[in-house]
Formats: sequence, C-alpha cells, structure tokens
Amino acid sequence: MKYLCGGVFLFVGAVSGQNVNKDSAFTIAEIRFGYGASAFGKGLEEAYNAGNFSASAGFLVTLAAYRKFKNLDHFLVGLKYKSLGAAPSKGINGQEMFFNYWGVAASTRYFPFSKSATNGLFLQADYFFVTQFTQKYRTTASLNFNHQFAIGTGYAIGLGYALPLAKKKNLVTVGIEYEVDERKGEVTGIGDKTFSSSNFGVLVGFVF
Repeated sequence: MKYLCGGVFLFVGAVSGQNVNKDSAFTIAEIRFGYGASAFGKGLEEAYNAGNFSASAGFLVTLAAYRKFKNLDHFLVGLKYKSLGAAPSKGINGQEMFFNYWGVAASTRYFPFSKSATNGLFLQADYFFVTQFTQKYRTTASLNFNHQFAIGTGYAIGLGYALPLAKKKNLVTVGIEYEVDERKGEVTGIGDKTFSSSNFGVLVGFVF
C-alpha cells in the first residue's frame, strides 16, 4: 500500500505545476477531505447488528489527477485514490469495531454547463478496480482481538460544484458521493466469503 500511495503522490506532484489553459488540453490535480458514514450489507451486517454497534463513520481523503482532452468537451477523466479512517464503533460487552478501507478508481467528471470542464456544477462517476477493507474487532477487557481483510471492486456516483478562486488558476470543490463495494475474503473455518458495504460522504477539495 505504501508504494501505491507514493505513486499517487508522485503523479499528483508531477501535474500540480501545470497552469490550466481553458482552450486546450490540460491536467489538474485535486485533494479532498471530508466525512463519510458506512452502511453494511451481506457478510458484515450480521456481526454489526448482533453486537449492537454504534454508527460507523470517519475521515475521508481522496487524491486524484484528471485530464481534459482537447476534443472531449465537458469531460475530465483520470485516476483517484480514496481512503476512510473510521472512528471505533461501540458495541455490547465492551466491544469495539473499526472499519477502514482504501481504493483506487478510474474517475470521470461531466460539467454540463462548462464546455472547458473548468468550473460550475459537475457529475462524477468512479469505478474502483481495487478496494480493500480492514475490519477489526476488539474486547479490551478480555484482550481479545480479531482482524479481517477482503479485497474487491466497487463504484461511486457524486455531485459537486467547482468554484474558481481569485486568479482562476485554482479551484475549490464541494460535493457529495455515494459508494457501493463488494469484496471477498477468506474466513477461518468457513473459507471465501463475500462482503458488501456502502458509504455516503461529504467532501471539500482544492484543485491545482
């Protein structure tokens, strides 16, 4: 994972110095921060409900690089890295659950009112070709710890707005997105098992 993160940072850094020319092709980088709440489906909701855990939510961060092609109006296409660091969910008998994940996606943005795809309202769609979660249960009173990993794919849809800053070389973005994932992992004594989850997030970003 550290090599993946390093590669994303290098890619973002390489494009960050480029100025946006609205009349031609250009590349931009974006970093966003926000808050996301997870909901659990097949393979996860059983333990979540049985333990009567509190809501699972935490800090979201995304790093992305987008390309505007000269002959493709209204659209940006690129790559995106996203991760969630959740605060512990409290359950019965002193149990705690942590649900964290990261993913790498192909991402596209459509600006219906901006031919140059530089500002205003945009719709976003992501396909996560790699997404991994880490789920951990712990009961500190009995020093009981359980870990679980799974990897899979997912997709997300979003709605946002890009607002140019004073010199119009940089943008501030605000938006919401909804993500659905399905992953497979091996469970001791059971074998392969499918896990599904979703996340709703609110994010604020900076484009440079």
